[in-house]
Amino acid sequence: NYLNGRYPTPLKPFAENLSEPASALAGATLHSIETLLQTRQHHAQELTSQDLVGLKKELVEKDAQGLIEFIKPDRTLEDLHGQTAIKTWLRQDIALWRAGDLAALPMGYLFCGPVGTGKTFMVECLAGEAGVPVVKMKNFRDKWVGSTESNLEKIFRLLDALGRCIVFVDEADQALGRRNSDSGDSGVSGRVYGMMAERMSDSRKRGRVLWVLATSRPDLVEVDLKRPGRVDVKIPLFPTSTPEEGYKLIRALAKRRGVVLDEELPERFRSGIPDLLTPGAAEALSVKLYRTLKTGATSPVEALASALSDYQAPVPLSIIQAQITLASDEATDLSFVPERFRSVS
Repeated sequence: NYLNGRYPTPLKPFAENLSEPASALAGATLHSIETLLQTRQHHAQELTSQDLVGLKKELVEKDAQGLIEFIKPDRTLEDLHGQTAIKTWLRQDIALWRAGDLAALPMGYLFCGPVGTGKTFMVECLAGEAGVPVVKMKNFRDKWVGSTESNLEKIFRLLDALGRCIVFVDEADQALGRRNSDSGDSGVSGRVYGMMAERMSDSRKRGRVLWVLATSRPDLVEVDLKRPGRVDVKIPLFPTSTPEEGYKLIRALAKRRGVVLDEELPERFRSGIPDLLTPGAAEALSVKLYRTLKTGATSPVEALASALSDYQAPVPLSIIQAQITLASDEATDLSFVPERFRSVS
């Protein structure tokens, strides 16, 4: 109301309902909002509803001075290949969130699994399905005494102002600190751990802030940070467990590049489809398939045969298997774990 009196031109479309831009720009500082309106007033430009989302992202990231970034959720769970049990669970949680029924809504998720299984992609799909902002915490650690803790407090204040949002912490085993402080960092890691643990267990934030952690080494995340009340649902992501799954994954990724393969797995390829194929490895295979098709292969089938002939896994099989075991051990619900991997847990 105050700024509308000083800068009426940019706010003219919202003159009858100032609550719309007020809600849309929540999280930005008063100074940055006033500067925005002052600039628009000078250029005689009106704000539009379409402007507000982009402007909020721009203002908040600028105010945060590189501590956070917004992930644009332009995907939904429909873009996720397979993972039926996981998608069903997540959609049920989103329905509860939208309905305001928070009693069974988790405080947070832990996505774990071997490298290349699409943990970040899963977060983007979840965000697009939920239709809420996704804030990714960037490197808030600093070399100056007290600066790391100050940066973390600033992030918390921004999250409080944003309202309903998803907070994504990638490489959680490294980012969340340690309970003990014997790491030679003057106790910074221990203080970060304490601040994160306190914030993640604040039940008053249930339904406003949903924490999502991702890691390929869940065993290195402190047990207290993974307990119910902080992370209620732990979802493992696995590589393919059968040749059919591997072929369907390659086929789906090739289709995005305009390469159409037969719907059913040809028998000639059954023994050649790599075992324990991750989406990351399948992406590399589909790129190679496309390249081969454009540089000499006469058909998609021939290109696939060439791509598979000298394939080598980007991650050693022993590492993939060890990370499968870790992910299986963490699973909240056995329905998330394919039958083949239940025996390794």
